[in-house]
Amino acid sequence: MGRQDFIVVSDKFSEFARFNGGMTPAQIKAMLMLPDGILPKTISLHRGQGLADAEIEELSAMIRERDPDGARWKIEGLLALPPRAGGELSHKRKHCNTLVANPTKIDGDTYSMDLCIDQNCELMDDHQTGQHVQGMILIEASRQAFLVVTEAFFLRERNQKSYFVINSVTSQFLNFVFPVHAHLLYRVISKDINDRRQKFDVEIDLVQAQQVCMTTTFSFTVYPADLIAQKERDLAETAARNCLQGIVQMSLGANGASRSHSGASGIHPA
Repeated sequence: MGRQDFIVVSDKFSEFARFNGGMTPAQIKAMLMLPDGILPKTISLHRGQGLADAEIEELSAMIRERDPDGARWKIEGLLALPPRAGGELSHKRKHCNTLVANPTKIDGDTYSMDLCIDQNCELMDDHQTGQHVQGMILIEASRQAFLVVTEAFFLRERNQKSYFVINSVTSQFLNFVFPVHAHLLYRVISKDINDRRQKFDVEIDLVQAQQVCMTTTFSFTVYPADLIAQKERDLAETAARNCLQGIVQMSLGANGASRSHSGASGIHPA
């Protein structure tokens, strides 16, 4: 018996599966209902993008029940990715909104983490266009990369709540990213750390099939939350006050223009 390999992607990436010999969970479940002997080859599954962690567990359990000896279904590739980063690192309350795996330190200031898209995330809630992964998802994954690396490797010993401020961000898209395995290569270009704050300049490459598909740079600063909270409150109060003053001035100006127009036409308000 031969072997056939399939990349498993979520149902929202069904167009990619249709044109590239992939599979969706719905298709796998349908195949598991077929009688023994129908499948001519051993099916080997590899995890693509869009799959929820619970969905992987459900598929794995169904396959093990149907093929306990693993003679016809190989699922090692479906389970191969490292776990999604926790919400305490990604700053996400819903697990599905975390787009990156736990980071690994490669050397001094270089880190790596896998892209882990769940189709239930906030950025795929509306719709999916075409076969590629949307650019805003990749920008958000890059943003989460600096959060998880900083939380895991620079803030863990500080034992205090922190506040991240983005100073600048640039992104350069070099190629489409498709719903197959990809990883983010994270490099700290410069860092300035003291007791009051930590400032970083970083560069993040999104790599797929040994090709850099997107490069993003961030300059950001990390402050203790209590230090920045008062400054944020002061700025919010100033913004609200200035906005209200502008609204009042516009309203007075409009009323004045209306009265002037009424007087010119010989009509006086009561």
